[in-house]
Amino acid sequence: MKSGSELDAALSPVRHIDTTVGSLAVRDSTAGESGETIVLWPSILADHHIYQGPIASWWGKHRLVIIDGPGHGDSGPAPTPFTMKQCGEAVAEILCQLDISTPVIFIGCSWGGLVAGEFAIDQPSRTKAVVMMNTPVHNDQHGLKLGDRFVVWGARWLHKTRVYQEGVARSFFLPDTCQRGGPVIEAFYRHLGNADGAALALSVRSVMLEREPLAQRMPKIKSPTLFIAGRFDAMYPTETLRNAALSLPNGQFEVLDTSHISVVDESEKTTQLINEFITKL
Repeated sequence: MKSGSELDAALSPVRHIDTTVGSLAVRDSTAGESGETIVLWPSILADHHIYQGPIASWWGKHRLVIIDGPGHGDSGPAPTPFTMKQCGEAVAEILCQLDISTPVIFIGCSWGGLVAGEFAIDQPSRTKAVVMMNTPVHNDQHGLKLGDRFVVWGARWLHKTRVYQEGVARSFFLPDTCQRGGPVIEAFYRHLGNADGAALALSVRSVMLEREPLAQRMPKIKSPTLFIAGRFDAMYPTETLRNAALSLPNGQFEVLDTSHISVVDESEKTTQLINEFITKL
């Protein structure tokens, strides 16, 4: 298993691919093509580093297509506000550029889970399976919390401050995860500090405030789907997500003792759960 620094080196150089939602940074581990092709899209306000644990486990076994969302990580800004459907279209464009025609396993956390769902609906023949982690499939635009609007405003003006970064971290991770720190948490803070505020805020607004709800359309996701929720996710209650996941035609719902970013709070357990899901395919 590779360390964080070894993974960063192995995942270089980054390829930038022009898509519907801007020039996106793509890391393609072409090694291990005899396994599955796995697409990874991270959460809002985070980049690909949240997947450090799974990437280390899957390196050399599967082909990994790792994407930073617009305005995040090494990706460029989105030219305009965008929809989750357009993000799914961007993934299809990336796969075409990489000459990947076989069905993929699309794994997404939060924002990434929404993109995975939209991709599976629009591209069923290209979707072998879906993993949706901590995915906010509802969006009551009339019931937005003041905190949601503050997160969007802060992404523009406060993202470089420790106060904002720690506030987001408390919403995303368990207290023990924040206190433990380590390379993934350090990368999370570094990502926010290095981001372009205007590009970050545009993406956060598109994802948090203006997205179309996915819950009512989840029955259209025909591929095998693993839906993972965090028992201690204060933003998106487990039972609400469970009820939505029950509408999946071929779904499996699991709850882990995590907050909003399960793949960081419980990296090994999350990876194991996904591995078991992939094996059953």
